[in-house]
Amino acid sequence: MKKSLFAAIALTVVAAPSLACEMPQNKPAIPDPATAVTAQMVKSNNEVKAYVKATEEYLACSGLSSADVRKAEDELRAYADAFNKTIREFKKLNS
Repeated sequence: MKKSLFAAIALTVVAAPSLACEMPQNKPAIPDPATAVTAQMVKSNNEVKAYVKATEEYLACSGLSSADVRKAEDELRAYADAFNKTIREFKKLNS
């Protein structure tokens, strides 16, 4: 009994970090600022922030090479910049 309990705990400890380190699969779509409504922009903002955070956490634990991490960070930064540009356009159109 003790051996199986110890084996189960050891397996959980070893497997848990790899299960927690998953690349987010669905990049949220960026709405069109000309047709979006405020609620849609708020929802999109929350989704983008969650995606960016999840991706940053993945990159921290992924074990990718530093070159691959830099490339992924550049892509993530470009995505966030595109969303920020959309927010600025939305605010300009709705002020």
